[in-house]
Amino acid sequence: MKIFTITLNPVYDIFYSVPKLNLREENQASSVSVFTGGKGVNVSRALLGCGFDTRAYLLLGHENCQPFIEGMTAAQIPTRLFYTEGRMRENVTLIDGEGNETRIVMNNFSANPETLDYILATLKKEVTPDDIIACCGRFPEGIPTEYTVKFVEELKTITDKVALDTKSIGLSDTLKIAPWFIKPNEKEVEALVGYPCHEKDVALKAAEELYSRGIKHVMISMGEHGAVYCGELGKCTIELPKITSLSTVGAGDSTVAGFIAGYAEDPTLEHCARMACAYGTACCLEPGTNPPVCEKIKEMYELVSITVK
Repeated sequence: MKIFTITLNPVYDIFYSVPKLNLREENQASSVSVFTGGKGVNVSRALLGCGFDTRAYLLLGHENCQPFIEGMTAAQIPTRLFYTEGRMRENVTLIDGEGNETRIVMNNFSANPETLDYILATLKKEVTPDDIIACCGRFPEGIPTEYTVKFVEELKTITDKVALDTKSIGLSDTLKIAPWFIKPNEKEVEALVGYPCHEKDVALKAAEELYSRGIKHVMISMGEHGAVYCGELGKCTIELPKITSLSTVGAGDSTVAGFIAGYAEDPTLEHCARMACAYGTACCLEPGTNPPVCEKIKEMYELVSITVK
């Protein structure tokens, strides 16, 4: 089983450490780090680090793509690269002395449906029905909503195991597509179901609702408060170990990677739920958008608590 990730909106993640952040004033940074990222890239990076067979499909902007290509090469992530005109995003995260994060998010290049058609054609040559596709992150400007939906529906004709993690598709279209796996956070699931999901019982109800409407695996992440899952494997609530987080950027992507990794190894409720949350928690122990380390994943796996409902 291979795991293919699709990132149509990759990004340079730039982190500035600012001991004391003062708005409307000049701020002195003590350090800066630059990472090549994007949601699907983060999933592939987390999987590759623990020995899973993965390939990242990337759409890059010609103007500033060379450092990104060099970053992917250095990380030894197998890639399939596609190009469009324009400039890739450069997102800035300011981290103050107390660990609070302030993000400045930029828009990226535009693309056209013909570019996505070419990506689909290439996928159809490489992906088998036994493989998993994770389509992650926003679609670029220039792609009509109806074509965004069509693109993911076409992915499902290649394999029925399509994990979807994007804000570019709303509730009605997500239900129409009925992906194999989704992992919204509290805010994202509220946008999907139309009511607040701050409590685990309510979040589990939302997961049950989405599962009943055709999505095979629904995991809702709730930050330090854990997660809930409902799907073909059963349903449960999940408690996380207490940690001191270095960065939360990419933790959700690592959670997606962990569920996929767990499913590839042993598709049972406890294993998949533990793996998802162990990956996500271990990611928070690394700075910037660095992937979780396997030894820390194993430690967190033993500390994650599952309550079957």
